[in-house]
Amino acid sequence: MIFYGDGGGTMVLPPLPPPPGHHILRPGIVVHLPMQMPVHVHMHPPPMEQFAFAAAAARLHLDPQPPAELQVRDVWYWNLAEEMSAITALLPTHPMVCIDTEFPGTVYDSPKPRYLRHPHENYALVRRNADELKKLLQLGLTLVGPEGRHPVVWQFNFWGFDEALDPHAPDSVAMLKAHGMDFHRLREEGIDPLDFADEFARSGLARRHSLGLTWVAFSGSYDFAYLAKVLLRGERLPDKLDDFRNLVGKLFGPSVLDVKYIAKTCGLRGGLDQVAAALGVERAAGRAHNAGSDSLLTADVLQVLLSRFFPPNFNVRLTHGGAIDGLAV
Repeated sequence: MIFYGDGGGTMVLPPLPPPPGHHILRPGIVVHLPMQMPVHVHMHPPPMEQFAFAAAAARLHLDPQPPAELQVRDVWYWNLAEEMSAITALLPTHPMVCIDTEFPGTVYDSPKPRYLRHPHENYALVRRNADELKKLLQLGLTLVGPEGRHPVVWQFNFWGFDEALDPHAPDSVAMLKAHGMDFHRLREEGIDPLDFADEFARSGLARRHSLGLTWVAFSGSYDFAYLAKVLLRGERLPDKLDDFRNLVGKLFGPSVLDVKYIAKTCGLRGGLDQVAAALGVERAAGRAHNAGSDSLLTADVLQVLLSRFFPPNFNVRLTHGGAIDGLAV
């Protein structure tokens, strides 16, 4: 639920839970929850040209007021529309969208090490795995603006995966369970991917041109592939890498950033936790292999990279935009 304060800022309150004693029903039955109407006042977000994704943006100028408590907010089918509205309200002042996804592992691989494979070979594996496994489990989303990241991190939980029927990597699913993913609750309260695609299309996340959004991931080939499949309502991914790049540009813009790719240009290698440790960046909330927490760590790692390795006013979108690790030619 969104309220606009007297000072012109935005405050996003936690979603209302289902009424006591009411069972949460699957899509097709509407449960009406009590809501208060927002109080609107005039907001004047800074012009978009003032937001440069540069090293200066990483040196946070925080409001002198005590920071709001950081939280990872779970999104289920019953609060999807409300939370997408909350995100849309924040995009004019937080146009950097950092994401992470969780999915049921990979079942196809190559005997050739990844660093020796051509980008076209890497994409062929990404496409084959995403098209075969199909089911996105979680999407994490952290919003960042000139004054830093927003204190609410969203974690979208998806319905549709059946461990008994759907192809998956057993070790990956076991690891996700060990890190707290509740597969039973995904089946009961998860978001139908088709409903998510509809809400995405209605939200500000689909208005990347008018809002000047920049999408960010860490080792983002699978993140963008799985999210694209959801937005395409399950269609198969393009056969060719060039067509996939065009699809990513159409959905998320031509200047997507991959933090792993940028870290390599700074001499840092390894996974998200390894790069964060090398930079001295601690996980601010949640656990590893939870999409919300990993999207938050991705945002924090990018900001430290920019402040430590690049000069002020460095245009990271111009230099590294569109380069996805493993898929950049």
